[in-house]
Amino acid sequence: MTQAPSTLSTLAAPVNRWNPTQRRIVLLCAVLITGALAIVVGMKLGKSFRISDVGWYLRLSFGDPGHKVAQPFASRQLGPAVVRLFAWMLHLPQQKVFVAQGVISLALTLAVVYGLALRTTAPRWMLLAMATVPFWPQLYMGLALPDLWYAAVLSVFLLLLWRKHFLWASLMMFPLMVSRESTSLTLACFLIAGWRDLRWRGRLLAFGSALAGTVLVQRLTAQSPGNREHLPESIYMLTKAPWNFVRNFLGLEPWSDVLPLCPVPTWQHSLHVGPVHAIGICKFSANLPATSVWAALSTFGLLPLLTVFFWWRTRKVKNRGLLLRFSLLYGAACLVMAPLLGVWMSRLFGYGWPFCLVALPMLFDDVRTRDAAVLKSKRSVAVLGLLALHLAACQIAFEAAAVEWSVLLVGLYIAGYALLRWWFGPPVPDAGKRLHSNPQQAAAGA
Repeated sequence: MTQAPSTLSTLAAPVNRWNPTQRRIVLLCAVLITGALAIVVGMKLGKSFRISDVGWYLRLSFGDPGHKVAQPFASRQLGPAVVRLFAWMLHLPQQKVFVAQGVISLALTLAVVYGLALRTTAPRWMLLAMATVPFWPQLYMGLALPDLWYAAVLSVFLLLLWRKHFLWASLMMFPLMVSRESTSLTLACFLIAGWRDLRWRGRLLAFGSALAGTVLVQRLTAQSPGNREHLPESIYMLTKAPWNFVRNFLGLEPWSDVLPLCPVPTWQHSLHVGPVHAIGICKFSANLPATSVWAALSTFGLLPLLTVFFWWRTRKVKNRGLLLRFSLLYGAACLVMAPLLGVWMSRLFGYGWPFCLVALPMLFDDVRTRDAAVLKSKRSVAVLGLLALHLAACQIAFEAAAVEWSVLLVGLYIAGYALLRWWFGPPVPDAGKRLHSNPQQAAAGA
Protein backbone atom coordinates (compact mmCIF):
# COMPACT_ATOMS: atom_id res chain seq x y z
CA MET A 1 0.00 0.00 0.00
CA THR A 2 2.91 2.34 0.61
CA GLN A 3 4.75 1.59 -2.63
CA ALA A 4 2.42 3.59 -4.90
CA PRO A 5 2.47 6.79 -2.81
CA SER A 6 6.24 6.48 -2.49
CA THR A 7 6.59 6.11 -6.26
CA LEU A 8 4.34 9.11 -6.86
CA SER A 9 6.34 11.17 -4.36
CA THR A 10 9.49 10.30 -6.25
CA LEU A 11 7.89 11.24 -9.57
CA ALA A 12 6.66 14.52 -8.09
CA ALA A 13 10.06 15.61 -6.75
CA PRO A 14 11.81 18.43 -8.66
CA VAL A 15 14.33 17.21 -11.21
CA ASN A 16 16.98 19.66 -10.02
CA ARG A 17 17.15 17.87 -6.67
CA TRP A 18 19.28 15.22 -8.31
CA ASN A 19 22.97 15.87 -7.81
CA PRO A 20 25.13 16.68 -10.87
CA THR A 21 26.20 13.07 -11.38
CA GLN A 22 22.62 11.81 -11.20
CA ARG A 23 21.48 14.51 -13.62
CA ARG A 24 24.14 13.48 -16.13
CA ILE A 25 23.01 9.85 -15.90
CA VAL A 26 19.35 10.83 -16.27
CA LEU A 27 20.23 13.07 -19.22
CA LEU A 28 22.07 10.26 -20.99
CA CYS A 29 19.25 7.79 -20.37
CA ALA A 30 16.59 10.27 -21.46
CA VAL A 31 18.42 11.04 -24.72
CA LEU A 32 19.06 7.37 -25.51
CA ILE A 33 15.55 6.14 -24.66
CA THR A 34 13.67 9.00 -26.31
CA GLY A 35 15.98 8.91 -29.33
CA ALA A 36 15.59 5.15 -29.76
CA LEU A 37 11.79 5.39 -29.50
CA ALA A 38 11.74 8.28 -31.97
CA ILE A 39 13.83 6.36 -34.50
CA VAL A 40 11.91 3.09 -34.20
CA VAL A 41 8.46 4.70 -34.32
CA GLY A 42 9.58 7.21 -36.94
CA MET A 43 10.72 4.42 -39.24
CA LYS A 44 7.33 2.73 -38.86
CA LEU A 45 5.49 5.94 -39.76
CA GLY A 46 6.93 5.94 -43.26
CA LYS A 47 10.02 5.98 -45.43
CA SER A 48 11.89 9.26 -45.06
CA PHE A 49 13.13 9.42 -48.64
CA ARG A 50 9.70 8.85 -50.17
CA ILE A 51 8.24 12.05 -48.74
CA SER A 52 7.15 14.27 -51.60
CA ASP A 53 9.45 17.26 -50.95
CA VAL A 54 12.60 15.28 -50.13
CA GLY A 55 13.69 15.13 -53.76
CA TRP A 56 14.44 18.87 -53.77
CA TYR A 57 16.84 18.54 -50.84
CA LEU A 58 18.50 15.51 -52.42
CA ARG A 59 19.14 17.67 -55.48
CA LEU A 60 20.78 20.31 -53.32
CA SER A 61 22.91 17.68 -51.59
CA PHE A 62 24.15 16.42 -54.97
CA GLY A 63 25.55 19.86 -55.76
CA ASP A 64 22.77 21.72 -57.55
CA PRO A 65 23.20 25.25 -56.16
CA GLY A 66 19.56 26.08 -56.70
CA HIS A 67 19.36 26.60 -60.49
CA LYS A 68 16.86 23.75 -60.89
CA VAL A 69 15.33 23.67 -57.41
CA ALA A 70 11.97 25.36 -56.84
CA GLN A 71 11.28 27.79 -54.02
CA PRO A 72 11.04 27.74 -51.07
CA PHE A 73 13.18 24.58 -51.07
CA ALA A 74 16.11 26.29 -52.78
CA SER A 75 16.40 28.74 -49.87
CA ARG A 76 17.16 25.96 -47.38
CA GLN A 77 20.77 25.49 -48.29
CA LEU A 78 22.83 24.76 -45.19
CA GLY A 79 21.58 21.29 -44.22
CA PRO A 80 22.02 19.78 -47.70
CA ALA A 81 25.39 21.56 -48.04
CA VAL A 82 26.65 19.83 -44.89
CA VAL A 83 25.45 16.51 -46.28
CA ARG A 84 27.23 17.20 -49.56
CA LEU A 85 30.47 18.04 -47.74
CA PHE A 86 30.54 14.88 -45.62
CA ALA A 87 29.41 12.68 -48.51
CA TRP A 88 32.42 13.96 -50.44
CA MET A 89 34.81 13.61 -47.49
CA LEU A 90 33.68 10.13 -46.41
CA HIS A 91 32.80 8.80 -49.89
CA LEU A 92 29.32 7.83 -48.72
CA PRO A 93 25.94 8.02 -50.50
CA GLN A 94 23.95 11.14 -49.74
CA GLN A 95 21.09 9.20 -48.20
CA LYS A 96 23.35 7.58 -45.60
CA VAL A 97 24.81 10.95 -44.68
CA PHE A 98 21.28 12.37 -44.34
CA VAL A 99 20.50 9.55 -41.88
CA ALA A 100 23.69 10.24 -39.90
CA GLN A 101 22.94 13.96 -39.87
CA GLY A 102 19.40 13.22 -38.70
CA VAL A 103 20.52 10.99 -35.83
CA ILE A 104 23.12 13.51 -34.65
CA SER A 105 20.65 16.39 -34.95
CA LEU A 106 18.04 14.45 -32.98
CA ALA A 107 20.56 13.60 -30.24
CA LEU A 108 21.70 17.22 -29.98
CA THR A 109 18.14 18.55 -29.80
CA LEU A 110 17.20 16.00 -27.14
CA ALA A 111 20.34 16.75 -25.13
CA VAL A 112 19.58 20.48 -25.06
CA VAL A 113 15.87 20.00 -24.27
CA TYR A 114 16.48 17.57 -21.42
CA GLY A 115 19.60 19.39 -20.24
CA LEU A 116 17.66 22.62 -19.81
CA ALA A 117 14.71 20.84 -18.17
CA LEU A 118 16.93 19.11 -15.62
CA ARG A 119 18.00 22.47 -14.21
CA THR A 120 14.44 23.51 -13.39
CA THR A 121 12.02 22.65 -10.60
CA ALA A 122 9.77 20.71 -12.96
CA PRO A 123 8.52 17.43 -11.43
CA ARG A 124 10.17 14.26 -12.61
CA TRP A 125 6.98 12.96 -14.21
CA MET A 126 7.42 15.75 -16.77
CA LEU A 127 10.37 13.83 -18.26
CA LEU A 128 8.02 10.95 -19.07
CA ALA A 129 5.47 13.34 -20.55
CA MET A 130 8.15 14.97 -22.72
CA ALA A 131 9.56 11.63 -23.89
CA THR A 132 6.22 10.31 -25.15
CA VAL A 133 5.13 13.21 -27.37
CA PRO A 134 4.58 12.18 -31.02
CA PHE A 135 6.67 15.15 -32.11
CA TRP A 136 9.92 13.20 -31.75
CA PRO A 137 9.15 10.30 -34.16
CA GLN A 138 7.41 12.71 -36.55
CA LEU A 139 10.52 14.89 -36.54
CA TYR A 140 12.83 11.95 -37.21
CA MET A 141 10.63 10.59 -40.02
CA GLY A 142 11.35 13.80 -41.96
CA LEU A 143 15.11 13.61 -41.40
CA ALA A 144 15.87 14.63 -45.00
CA LEU A 145 13.69 17.72 -44.61
CA PRO A 146 15.19 20.84 -43.02
CA ASP A 147 13.12 20.52 -39.82
CA LEU A 148 15.43 18.22 -37.86
CA TRP A 149 18.56 20.06 -38.92
CA TYR A 150 16.93 23.39 -38.06
CA ALA A 151 15.87 22.06 -34.64
CA ALA A 152 19.50 21.17 -33.88
CA VAL A 153 20.82 24.59 -34.94
CA LEU A 154 18.03 26.29 -33.00
CA SER A 155 18.96 24.17 -29.96
CA VAL A 156 22.48 25.60 -30.05
CA PHE A 157 20.92 29.06 -30.18
CA LEU A 158 18.75 28.26 -27.13
CA LEU A 159 21.75 26.92 -25.25
CA LEU A 160 23.60 30.18 -25.89
CA LEU A 161 20.61 32.11 -24.56
CA TRP A 162 20.63 30.00 -21.40
CA ARG A 163 24.33 30.71 -20.91
CA LYS A 164 23.64 34.42 -21.56
CA HIS A 165 26.07 34.51 -24.51
CA PHE A 166 23.81 36.96 -26.32
CA LEU A 167 26.32 38.13 -28.92
CA TRP A 168 27.09 34.56 -29.97
CA ALA A 169 23.36 33.90 -30.07
CA SER A 170 22.96 36.93 -32.35
CA LEU A 171 25.56 35.45 -34.72
CA MET A 172 23.47 32.26 -34.90
CA MET A 173 20.99 34.16 -37.07
CA PHE A 174 23.36 33.56 -40.01
CA PRO A 175 23.33 29.71 -40.02
CA LEU A 176 19.65 29.73 -39.10
CA MET A 177 18.78 31.98 -42.05
CA VAL A 178 20.80 29.84 -44.47
CA SER A 179 18.99 26.77 -43.11
CA ARG A 180 15.42 28.04 -43.50
CA GLU A 181 13.88 31.27 -44.71
CA SER A 182 11.37 31.36 -41.83
CA THR A 183 14.24 32.53 -39.62
CA SER A 184 12.79 36.00 -40.19
CA LEU A 185 10.21 34.99 -37.56
CA THR A 186 12.99 33.71 -35.29
CA LEU A 187 14.81 37.02 -35.65
CA ALA A 188 11.68 39.07 -34.91
CA CYS A 189 10.89 37.04 -31.78
CA PHE A 190 14.53 37.24 -30.65
CA LEU A 191 14.58 41.03 -31.00
CA ILE A 192 11.21 41.47 -29.29
CA ALA A 193 11.98 39.12 -26.40
CA GLY A 194 15.54 40.35 -25.91
CA TRP A 195 15.40 44.02 -26.89
CA ARG A 196 16.58 45.22 -23.48
CA ASP A 197 19.15 42.44 -22.90
CA LEU A 198 20.74 42.65 -26.34
CA ARG A 199 21.39 46.40 -26.36
CA TRP A 200 22.26 48.05 -29.67
CA ARG A 201 25.33 45.93 -30.33
CA GLY A 202 23.42 42.68 -30.03
CA ARG A 203 20.43 43.98 -31.99
CA LEU A 204 22.56 45.16 -34.89
CA LEU A 205 24.62 41.98 -34.84
CA ALA A 206 21.50 39.81 -34.98
CA PHE A 207 20.00 41.84 -37.81
CA GLY A 208 23.30 41.95 -39.71
CA SER A 209 23.82 38.19 -39.35
CA ALA A 210 20.32 37.47 -40.65
CA LEU A 211 20.84 39.92 -43.52
CA ALA A 212 24.15 38.28 -44.45
CA GLY A 213 22.42 34.90 -44.52
CA THR A 214 19.65 36.31 -46.71
CA VAL A 215 22.14 37.81 -49.17
CA LEU A 216 24.05 34.53 -49.39
CA VAL A 217 20.88 32.55 -50.06
CA GLN A 218 19.80 35.05 -52.73
CA ARG A 219 23.12 34.64 -54.51
CA LEU A 220 22.92 30.86 -54.36
CA THR A 221 19.35 30.84 -55.67
CA ALA A 222 19.60 33.64 -58.23
CA GLN A 223 18.78 31.21 -61.05
CA SER A 224 16.02 29.36 -59.20
CA PRO A 225 12.91 28.74 -61.34
CA GLY A 226 10.74 30.16 -58.53
CA ASN A 227 7.80 28.51 -56.80
CA ARG A 228 5.96 25.56 -58.28
CA GLU A 229 2.89 27.68 -59.04
CA HIS A 230 5.09 30.02 -61.17
CA LEU A 231 3.76 33.04 -59.32
CA PRO A 232 5.85 36.12 -58.52
CA GLU A 233 7.43 35.52 -55.11
CA SER A 234 5.71 38.54 -53.52
CA ILE A 235 2.27 37.41 -54.71
CA TYR A 236 3.00 33.83 -53.66
CA MET A 237 3.83 34.90 -50.09
CA LEU A 238 0.81 37.24 -49.86
CA THR A 239 -1.67 34.62 -51.06
CA LYS A 240 -0.23 31.64 -49.17
CA ALA A 241 -1.74 32.56 -45.80
CA PRO A 242 -5.32 33.28 -46.99
CA TRP A 243 -5.24 30.19 -49.24
CA ASN A 244 -4.34 27.97 -46.27
CA PHE A 245 -6.77 29.82 -43.97
CA VAL A 246 -9.67 29.02 -46.30
CA ARG A 247 -8.59 25.41 -46.40
CA ASN A 248 -7.50 24.65 -42.83
CA PHE A 249 -9.93 26.85 -40.89
CA LEU A 250 -13.04 27.08 -43.08
CA GLY A 251 -12.86 23.61 -44.61
CA LEU A 252 -13.14 24.90 -48.18
CA GLU A 253 -10.81 23.25 -50.69
CA PRO A 254 -9.44 26.17 -52.77
CA TRP A 255 -8.88 25.94 -56.53
CA SER A 256 -7.09 27.96 -59.18
CA ASP A 257 -6.36 27.37 -62.85
CA VAL A 258 -2.65 27.21 -61.90
CA LEU A 259 -3.27 24.67 -59.11
CA PRO A 260 -6.39 22.72 -60.16
CA LEU A 261 -7.04 20.39 -57.22
CA CYS A 262 -10.30 19.21 -58.76
CA PRO A 263 -11.45 18.96 -62.41
CA VAL A 264 -14.49 21.26 -62.05
CA PRO A 265 -14.83 23.65 -59.09
CA THR A 266 -18.26 24.19 -57.56
CA TRP A 267 -17.64 27.95 -57.63
CA GLN A 268 -15.11 30.08 -59.49
CA HIS A 269 -14.33 33.71 -60.15
CA SER A 270 -12.11 35.45 -62.68
CA LEU A 271 -8.93 36.93 -61.23
CA HIS A 272 -5.90 38.05 -63.21
CA VAL A 273 -2.78 37.90 -61.01
CA GLY A 274 0.33 36.80 -62.87
CA PRO A 275 -0.39 33.42 -64.48
CA VAL A 276 -3.58 32.97 -62.41
CA HIS A 277 -6.76 33.74 -64.35
CA ALA A 278 -9.39 32.20 -62.08
CA ILE A 279 -9.86 31.06 -58.49
CA GLY A 280 -12.60 28.98 -56.95
CA ILE A 281 -13.73 26.38 -54.43
CA CYS A 282 -13.76 22.65 -55.03
CA LYS A 283 -15.86 21.49 -52.07
CA PHE A 284 -16.42 21.74 -48.34
CA SER A 285 -14.88 19.10 -46.12
CA ALA A 286 -15.18 18.99 -42.33
CA ASN A 287 -12.03 16.85 -42.25
CA LEU A 288 -9.87 19.84 -43.23
CA PRO A 289 -10.41 21.93 -40.07
CA ALA A 290 -10.65 18.70 -38.08
CA THR A 291 -7.14 17.84 -39.22
CA SER A 292 -5.89 21.17 -37.91
CA VAL A 293 -7.52 20.51 -34.53
CA TRP A 294 -6.22 16.93 -34.51
CA ALA A 295 -2.63 18.03 -35.12
CA ALA A 296 -2.78 21.02 -32.76
CA LEU A 297 -4.04 18.93 -29.82
CA SER A 298 -2.08 15.71 -30.37
CA THR A 299 1.42 16.60 -31.64
CA PHE A 300 2.55 17.46 -28.10
CA GLY A 301 -0.20 15.71 -26.15
CA LEU A 302 -1.43 17.87 -23.26
CA LEU A 303 1.82 19.84 -22.94
CA PRO A 304 0.42 22.96 -24.72
CA LEU A 305 -2.43 23.01 -22.20
CA LEU A 306 -0.01 22.80 -19.27
CA THR A 307 2.14 25.57 -20.76
CA VAL A 308 -0.80 27.94 -21.23
CA PHE A 309 -2.16 27.08 -17.77
CA PHE A 310 1.12 27.74 -15.96
CA TRP A 311 1.92 30.80 -18.07
CA TRP A 312 -1.44 32.34 -17.20
CA ARG A 313 -0.90 31.68 -13.48
CA THR A 314 2.59 33.21 -13.59
CA ARG A 315 2.04 35.90 -16.22
CA LYS A 316 2.72 38.71 -13.73
CA VAL A 317 6.15 37.40 -12.78
CA LYS A 318 8.78 39.95 -13.76
CA ASN A 319 12.43 39.73 -14.77
CA ARG A 320 12.17 36.41 -16.55
CA GLY A 321 15.18 35.24 -18.52
CA LEU A 322 15.54 35.80 -22.24
CA LEU A 323 15.45 32.06 -22.92
CA LEU A 324 12.00 31.68 -21.37
CA ARG A 325 10.63 34.83 -23.01
CA PHE A 326 11.89 33.79 -26.44
CA SER A 327 10.65 30.20 -26.12
CA LEU A 328 7.18 31.37 -25.16
CA LEU A 329 6.95 34.01 -27.87
CA TYR A 330 8.52 32.03 -30.72
CA GLY A 331 6.77 28.79 -29.83
CA ALA A 332 3.36 30.44 -29.51
CA ALA A 333 3.83 32.28 -32.82
CA CYS A 334 4.70 29.01 -34.58
CA LEU A 335 1.67 27.23 -33.12
CA VAL A 336 -0.73 30.03 -34.04
CA MET A 337 0.65 30.42 -37.56
CA ALA A 338 0.88 26.68 -38.34
CA PRO A 339 -2.49 26.37 -40.18
CA LEU A 340 -1.57 29.35 -42.36
CA LEU A 341 1.66 27.81 -43.68
CA GLY A 342 0.66 24.63 -45.46
CA VAL A 343 -1.18 21.32 -45.33
CA TRP A 344 1.13 18.96 -43.39
CA MET A 345 -0.38 19.88 -40.05
CA SER A 346 1.61 17.72 -37.62
CA ARG A 347 4.87 18.93 -39.13
CA LEU A 348 3.81 22.59 -39.06
CA PHE A 349 2.62 22.49 -35.45
CA GLY A 350 5.91 20.79 -34.59
CA TYR A 351 7.73 24.05 -35.32
CA GLY A 352 6.45 25.32 -31.97
CA TRP A 353 8.39 22.75 -29.92
CA PRO A 354 10.22 25.35 -27.72
CA PHE A 355 6.83 26.40 -26.31
CA CYS A 356 6.10 22.93 -24.91
CA LEU A 357 9.53 21.37 -24.41
CA VAL A 358 11.66 24.32 -23.27
CA ALA A 359 9.33 26.93 -21.76
CA LEU A 360 7.05 24.54 -19.85
CA PRO A 361 9.70 23.06 -17.48
CA MET A 362 10.99 26.57 -16.76
CA LEU A 363 7.51 27.82 -15.83
CA PHE A 364 7.46 25.47 -12.84
CA ASP A 365 10.07 27.71 -11.22
CA ASP A 366 7.45 30.46 -10.90
CA VAL A 367 4.33 28.47 -10.03
CA ARG A 368 2.78 29.55 -6.72
CA THR A 369 0.28 27.41 -4.84
CA ARG A 370 -2.79 28.45 -2.91
CA ASP A 371 -2.42 25.71 -0.33
CA ALA A 372 0.58 23.40 -0.47
CA ALA A 373 -1.06 20.84 1.84
CA VAL A 374 -4.24 20.65 -0.23
CA LEU A 375 -2.18 20.52 -3.43
CA LYS A 376 -0.14 17.61 -2.10
CA SER A 377 -3.26 15.72 -1.02
CA LYS A 378 -4.63 15.89 -4.57
CA ARG A 379 -1.32 15.12 -6.23
CA SER A 380 -1.71 11.37 -6.74
CA VAL A 381 -5.03 11.62 -8.56
CA ALA A 382 -3.94 14.67 -10.55
CA VAL A 383 -0.60 13.27 -11.72
CA LEU A 384 -2.07 9.91 -12.76
CA GLY A 385 -5.04 11.61 -14.42
CA LEU A 386 -2.92 14.10 -16.36
CA LEU A 387 -0.50 11.42 -17.52
CA ALA A 388 -3.39 9.20 -18.66
CA LEU A 389 -5.01 12.06 -20.58
CA HIS A 390 -1.64 13.07 -22.05
CA LEU A 391 -0.81 9.55 -23.23
CA ALA A 392 -4.28 9.18 -24.74
CA ALA A 393 -3.83 12.43 -26.69
CA CYS A 394 -0.39 11.29 -27.86
CA GLN A 395 -1.79 7.97 -29.08
CA ILE A 396 -4.45 9.73 -31.16
CA ALA A 397 -1.64 11.46 -33.09
CA PHE A 398 -0.86 8.09 -34.70
CA GLU A 399 -4.44 7.60 -35.86
CA ALA A 400 -5.79 8.96 -39.13
CA ALA A 401 -7.11 12.49 -38.79
CA ALA A 402 -10.90 12.51 -38.49
CA VAL A 403 -13.68 14.61 -36.99
CA GLU A 404 -14.30 11.99 -34.31
CA TRP A 405 -10.69 12.06 -33.10
CA SER A 406 -10.69 15.86 -33.04
CA VAL A 407 -13.83 15.91 -30.90
CA LEU A 408 -12.26 13.38 -28.54
CA LEU A 409 -9.11 15.48 -28.27
CA VAL A 410 -11.16 18.55 -27.39
CA GLY A 411 -12.79 16.46 -24.67
CA LEU A 412 -9.39 15.35 -23.35
CA TYR A 413 -8.23 18.98 -23.19
CA ILE A 414 -11.39 20.03 -21.33
CA ALA A 415 -10.90 17.19 -18.87
CA GLY A 416 -7.24 18.14 -18.49
CA TYR A 417 -8.09 21.75 -17.76
CA ALA A 418 -10.74 20.71 -15.21
CA LEU A 419 -8.21 18.45 -13.51
CA LEU A 420 -5.58 21.21 -13.39
CA ARG A 421 -8.07 23.71 -11.98
CA TRP A 422 -9.23 21.20 -9.36
CA TRP A 423 -5.60 20.43 -8.46
CA PHE A 424 -4.16 23.93 -8.28
CA GLY A 425 -7.29 25.91 -7.45
CA PRO A 426 -7.72 29.56 -8.42
CA PRO A 427 -4.62 31.69 -9.05
CA VAL A 428 -2.78 33.09 -6.03
CA PRO A 429 -3.42 36.86 -5.61
CA ASP A 430 0.29 37.64 -5.24
CA ALA A 431 1.35 35.37 -8.11
CA GLY A 432 3.44 38.20 -9.54
CA LYS A 433 5.90 37.98 -6.66
CA ARG A 434 8.69 35.47 -7.01
CA LEU A 435 9.80 33.53 -3.93
CA HIS A 436 13.59 33.65 -4.22
CA SER A 437 14.05 32.02 -0.83
CA ASN A 438 12.31 28.79 -1.80
CA PRO A 439 11.80 28.40 -5.56
CA GLN A 440 11.08 24.66 -5.22
CA GLN A 441 7.96 25.10 -3.10
CA ALA A 442 5.49 24.70 -5.92
CA ALA A 443 7.31 21.94 -7.77
CA ALA A 444 7.64 19.91 -4.57
CA GLY A 445 3.87 19.83 -4.40
CA ALA A 446 3.54 19.19 -8.11
